[in-house]
Amino acid sequence: MATAHNLVSFADTVERRGETRVSLARTGTLRLADELPSREIRIADLNRDGCRIESLLPLAIDQAVTIGIPGVGQNSARITWVGRSDYGCQFDVALPAGSVTAAMTDNVHDLGQTHAAFRAPATFKWAPRGRLMLLGALSLAGWTAITIVAARLLA
Repeated sequence: MATAHNLVSFADTVERRGETRVSLARTGTLRLADELPSREIRIADLNRDGCRIESLLPLAIDQAVTIGIPGVGQNSARITWVGRSDYGCQFDVALPAGSVTAAMTDNVHDLGQTHAAFRAPATFKWAPRGRLMLLGALSLAGWTAITIVAARLLA
């Protein structure tokens, strides 16, 4: 059960947050500093500075944890506030740029299909010299066709 101190701490954290959190709602892992196995958690929202996790584990404010985020990796963090079944975490080091996007785009799965169907088609690009030669050849062919038609009409 959240205490009044925890609720005040939560309100302070929201006001000090530099970036808005993005709703993520995906499974992640949590490893306590003194334990080897990781446990499954739900990452409710995320930004580069921290996240909100949902878990029934008893965690305490300022407890060191390692959070595994799919598409991002393992990140050391500290618990900054405690709710009923959710916790606020602040990363020890801010996530690199693009990490939040990577965590969101990693939500797409291929359902057993090969990735080849989703790749952009290969395109061939002519070298500048080849493009000029092709343009010249097509122009020459066009003028030759016009000359032949004109010669037949005038004959």
